[in-house]
This record gives sequence, structure tokens and C-alpha cells, in this order.
Amino acid sequence: MLIVFDLDDTLIDTSGCVTPMRLKQILEMIVARNACPEPFETAMSSLLALNEVSVNSKEAIRDTLKRYDAMHLFDEALALYTTPLPADFSVQTTPNAKNVLQTLHAQGHRLAIVTAGKSTFQLEKIEKAGFEVSVFSKIMVPEDCIKKPYYEALLKEFSELPSDCVVIGDRVPMDLLPAHELGFRTVHMRWGRGRMWKREPWIDHSIRELSELLEILV
Repeated sequence: MLIVFDLDDTLIDTSGCVTPMRLKQILEMIVARNACPEPFETAMSSLLALNEVSVNSKEAIRDTLKRYDAMHLFDEALALYTTPLPADFSVQTTPNAKNVLQTLHAQGHRLAIVTAGKSTFQLEKIEKAGFEVSVFSKIMVPEDCIKKPYYEALLKEFSELPSDCVVIGDRVPMDLLPAHELGFRTVHMRWGRGRMWKREPWIDHSIRELSELLEILV
């Protein structure tokens, strides 16, 4: 079986680990540019709360800069978000992620990652999370955030039937809908931003942590 994982808020705890640190750095930049009209702690609380209900961090940053009348800093803020992580920064996985990957690999499943974003940043997060990359048959990073062609490429490369493939991700429109359209089984990861998406009737499974996969895939 081919099992395709999203990265952020599926294999790693992006919302709890990476995002707060990056948003703090971005707000510090905004303050340094004299573009923040409120106390830092107040602004930070507002930004984190906005990020909780936004589709992605880019939207939260944009809406904050609009409120501050500081959209001239948008490109700089986005560039800062994907700069290399500090040397001593450790990316946290979601619970049991490494054990689940090792178990599935030992069972003979083919594993892949399809993660949207800036390639260098996504690969750095995989490295800093301490994953054993040899368990993955393929790691793909669509920088345009459109995953369907990459799912199709995996089918072709590994000569798999869609019914023998599973996609696990937190964001329903980006991760799961294109997989469903191709005939993949879909598993919604309700972690981080994934908690905001309602369960659509076509989603096959919904989980809180990856260890639940081991029962689903029996």
C-alpha cells in the first residue's frame, strides 16, 4: 500500500512549535520598522488568535499588516517566515509519528511525503524533526501548493491503483480533496489547523493522532 503523508500538522507539530516562533520574529520585525501601533504583548496575542482561525499563517500575517496599514512589509514578512531555522531549534513531531512511520515501513508499506511550501524550508523541517528519511520512497514539495499532479505522479511512478493508496493530511481542501477526486482513501488529521475543518461526508477516516492509523490500515 502507498501511504502519503502531509508534513505540517500531520507529521510535525507546526502550529504548536514552528508557527508561534516565526510569528514572534515577524512581529518583532514589524515593531522594528515602527509599524506596530499597539504594545507587543497585545499585538502578539492578537496575531496568534487570528492565526488560529485563518486558513494559513500567510493570511494571518496579511490581515495583521492590513490592520496596521503596513502592507509594504508583506513580502519581507513572508521571506522571514521561511528563512533557515536557528541551529539549536528542534522541530517537534506529532505524537508517535516516528514510531508509526517505522511500524508502517516494517510492515512493507511504501511511504511518501507530499508537503506544500518552500522546498528548502520544508526539507529543513523534516531534518530538524529527526525523521529517518530512508523510510520514505519519495518526498515531494509542490511550492504552488497544488498537490493533485503530485499524487498522480506517485500513482504513475509506483504503478499503484488509487484504491490501494491512502493520503493523510490536516487541511481538507489542499490535502484530501484532490486525493479523493483521484480515488485515494483519505484520512483527516485533526491537529493544529486541521481542527478547524469540518468532516466532509466523503472523508474515509478522521483521527486525532497518527497511532490510530495502525488500526485503520489493518
